[in-house]
Amino acid sequence: MKTPIYTLAFVASIFLFSCGQGKKSNAINMGHLSEGKHCYVAALEGDSATLTFDIDKYGSIKGQLNINYQKADSAVASRENTAGDLIKGEFRGDTLFADYSFKSGKTGKEKYANPVALLHKGDTLVMGRGRIYEYLGRTYFDPKTPIDFSKSKFRFMPVECKK
Repeated sequence: MKTPIYTLAFVASIFLFSCGQGKKSNAINMGHLSEGKHCYVAALEGDSATLTFDIDKYGSIKGQLNINYQKADSAVASRENTAGDLIKGEFRGDTLFADYSFKSGKTGKEKYANPVALLHKGDTLVMGRGRIYEYLGRTYFDPKTPIDFSKSKFRFMPVECKK
């Protein structure tokens, strides 16, 4: 008779102990960035970009990344203007990892999604460059190759958000 009671007590204690495990912590290291709306601009050699996003309490972000290329002459030839495109991701430490969805091509109807990494350095966000590979129709940063933030095309500076 005592064996079922001990077994029940043991199972109940395991259940109660495991209930609090595995919850996502609110303590995300995002430097001095806080929850709410954030706005940034970047420019280099006639090219410009704007970044606007909201951060939730878990460090997840959702917003817009708009890139305008003044001179479309290389790998970005068909992507002169990506206005109104979605960026969605999360902070891991001081780096924002996100998927950037945009339309491109001569008609502007072709849809693409690429990974983006932005290092939070001081009050700026520095866009990283890394090797990208495709797997099952999605693009990812190659985990075997480090993302380089030293040769960044865009360094985003904070600006006041428009209402």
